[in-house]
Amino acid sequence: MIKNLRVNKNRNNTNGIFSIKDQKFFYKILCLDDYEKELKGYQFIKEAYPVANLIFHGYINNKKNGLLIFEYEKTIEKNRGLLIDIFSSRKSYRVDVEIFDSILDVYKKAFQNSFKRTSSKTSDIFFRDRIKTRLKTYYKKFFFKEIYKLKFKFKKWEIRNIEFKKIIRLLEKFLINKRNEYCVLSQCDPNDLNIGIKPIILDYLGGGYNPIMAEFAILFWYCIAQGNYFSVVYNKNEYTNHSIIIKKIDKVIFDKGKLNHFPNKKRIIFLINYIDKVIDPLIKKMPDNYDWYEDFKNYLAMRIISVFNISKMKAKDKNLSLAYLDIFYNQLKINKTSQLIEVIKNL
Repeated sequence: MIKNLRVNKNRNNTNGIFSIKDQKFFYKILCLDDYEKELKGYQFIKEAYPVANLIFHGYINNKKNGLLIFEYEKTIEKNRGLLIDIFSSRKSYRVDVEIFDSILDVYKKAFQNSFKRTSSKTSDIFFRDRIKTRLKTYYKKFFFKEIYKLKFKFKKWEIRNIEFKKIIRLLEKFLINKRNEYCVLSQCDPNDLNIGIKPIILDYLGGGYNPIMAEFAILFWYCIAQGNYFSVVYNKNEYTNHSIIIKKIDKVIFDKGKLNHFPNKKRIIFLINYIDKVIDPLIKKMPDNYDWYEDFKNYLAMRIISVFNISKMKAKDKNLSLAYLDIFYNQLKINKTSQLIEVIKNL
């Protein structure tokens, strides 16, 4: 009666699908700390977002692990049902935009209803905690010197003399000096494998009140380069059941000191609509003297350098990461979302 249909083992958890008769279920086995975070995150956001139905939660393996069992979402199948499948498909843009709008309406409503200035720690797992676990282990002195000597052209920008060590020092200062920020109730990992087109939101490890610019930075980087390039290249196993994306990977060319990247057009459309409909209305609620871009660029920089170890990447991929880091962290001066949108359109 019970059939194990799929098992995925990764760095953070073991998950999979099993069935009892014809009824499917999705499960996660996590370490205790992550189990408690995910359960708490689920309970935080379930009233504000369409989420999977939690069937069971409890301790297993003599309380060494936690188990979560969700009712399986029937709209999600192989290469179907997630936002990533829309980005990979050949369907018309008109149909895509209709799907985008239904997803963005969920975020707009949830963000508008929960927007407030407060302190938050739930996003630390994607930012502050990675200072110790990733930045301090990934990057050494020789890499700082190597980066400073780099010189190449990326589209219209000249990339040179990147002070990587200084950027890390500024990021540490930004993330360690906790303060009240503009926050929203969110899941804090809005990647295209966690957003179903039903719509439904999956994965609740970072659920709670999160800085709006942290949420924005994560989605922004996925749309610009991570979702259609870096994750596909450096974490291909994650896409076993949504593998069409592998055939749609972004083109990156590095030749004779010139670097070019061609982002997925559908992701750019989604990102621009997200900025217009979800982010911009919240920024307009902030005081005129609040520098939202300062928050955004710090969170974005952290995402660029702390998801994968860029010092271990191929030359063109390392340079692409550094180009975006330098442009958004050092070169751009942004005050309005319309300016950011213009930059995006010209990538």
